Amino acid sequence: MALLRTRDSSVIAQKTFLLENAVIRIGRAASSDIPLDHHGISREHAIITQNENGYFITDLDSRNGTFINGRLIKEKTPLTDGDLIRLCDLELVFTESEHPSHCTLKQRQHEEQMSRVFVVDTEYSESFTVKSQIKLADKKPAITSANAAVKLQAMIDIGRNLGAAVDQVLPQLVENLLKIFLQADCAYILLLDDQTSRLELKAFLHRDPHNQESFRVSRSILEKVAMTKNAILSDDVANDSRFAPSDSIISYNICSIMAAPIMDYDKSEVLGVIQVDARSHGQKFTPGDLDLLVALSYPAALAYQSAKLHEAAVAEKIIEREMNIANTVQRGLLPQSPPQIKGYGFYDFYRPAKYLGGDYYDYIQLADGKLVFALGDVSGKGVAASLLMAKLSAEVRGGLIIEPTFAGSVSRLNKIFCEARWDNRFITFFFGVLDPKTHEIVFFNAGHIPPILVSPGGVVEMLGEDRIGLPLGVMEDTEYPENRFTIRSDQKLVVLSDGLTDAMDAQEQYFTMRGVVGHLKTAKADTIEEFGEKLINAVHSFAGRTPQTDDQSLLIVGRIADSDQ
Repeated sequence: MALLRTRDSSVIAQKTFLLENAVIRIGRAASSDIPLDHHGISREHAIITQNENGYFITDLDSRNGTFINGRLIKEKTPLTDGDLIRLCDLELVFTESEHPSHCTLKQRQHEEQMSRVFVVDTEYSESFTVKSQIKLADKKPAITSANAAVKLQAMIDIGRNLGAAVDQVLPQLVENLLKIFLQADCAYILLLDDQTSRLELKAFLHRDPHNQESFRVSRSILEKVAMTKNAILSDDVANDSRFAPSDSIISYNICSIMAAPIMDYDKSEVLGVIQVDARSHGQKFTPGDLDLLVALSYPAALAYQSAKLHEAAVAEKIIEREMNIANTVQRGLLPQSPPQIKGYGFYDFYRPAKYLGGDYYDYIQLADGKLVFALGDVSGKGVAASLLMAKLSAEVRGGLIIEPTFAGSVSRLNKIFCEARWDNRFITFFFGVLDPKTHEIVFFNAGHIPPILVSPGGVVEMLGEDRIGLPLGVMEDTEYPENRFTIRSDQKLVVLSDGLTDAMDAQEQYFTMRGVVGHLKTAKADTIEEFGEKLINAVHSFAGRTPQTDDQSLLIVGRIADSDQ
């Protein structure tokens, strides 16, 4: 039976689809036999058909086409084992010879056998008969002519696991060990747990899939191998004084054991231990076998670490994709364009330090013609800050409906964010109201940078420095004084977050408020938009290639010259 397997990517996790029917439909539609939820896939993208001559794929006039091994197909095309099918940026591998039911059976056999393995704590004795020993930390063993061909084939087999998923690598490794060491009855792989630092069984296989015995593994021997970084061989286990006569290991007729540490790339750390044992009389391992096991431990470690890195890379891509989506959603909470009010111009800028930010700004047009404009900065960055930013966005608008006064709206916000559920986070917040008829601006400042009024001739003034309340979420009964002024022709009110003043250059110098004020005193611009862009460019030019460490936001309200009427 043939199958299609998706390749792991940032778009879709690995999945396997059995090609059981005579006609298999591929598309975005939920009714498809192989549904692929991706915007670039057509609802009915392609079909796979099978008959006595094999499998064929046909594109259904899809929007973005169907590619086989990089070639765009125009007609019904035969599929051969290993063909790569690409639909937009989704890739699927066609496999004709694999039998997934058999693979599933093998997986179940691995899991069932592992359930019968017990890692027991037994005291290690120095009298344990070690016939051969190799210290991996010193050097890699030489490949002798006696086992060179075997080693080469073994490394090729293990190398085939590179790029496979972690849950596939380890069972395949123990299976390869039993193919290589024909005298071995059992193969084990134990890895160090990151949290407990104890060796935990991760893969086991007995040569006889129908064997129903229970198996014991000595943790003390394994830990000795891991601690000393020495591979060991004993071919006289039954007479070893370390094992008491009652030990089940004697009753299971274990004649010979080999164990080798699995080392990382530079042999500085032990990842785990490989063990094989022979349970048939007369079937013993030799020093040459130990040399071979040590040689195999390196590609085994490489396969495992590559699988872990691949798994981490795929997970990172998926997270990156999700964060990009979250970034798009968050930007959807911000204004899509400045308001259009006769006699006024507006400019806004927003750039988070990471995918998601805690800065917020908004314009809210009221029924009486007034305009609320607000800017906030949630403490911290990242996901938690972005969620509070979304909460703030909703509550600002809700408060304007519930509260009869603007001061009441700000006090309500403070009470909401003083609740314990916000994990002691606070928000610096500017809340302003423009009346375009009277040109009066009323504003409240909750611990935020004072707004800057820029007048013609480079006159710059910080407003309300002595009338700033505590940030939202600090103290429930905080009062927020009202500030009021009239904005005159060609004046601009600049509200910004500290991500701009704290922008840092390569010498770790900050742009500072002095840098902002210095720029505003000399800035020349024909429009409000140009005025705002020049400030942002000044900050970014100062920082150069130094990574942004804090969210940056800017909001400017400007009264256009000669708009007194």
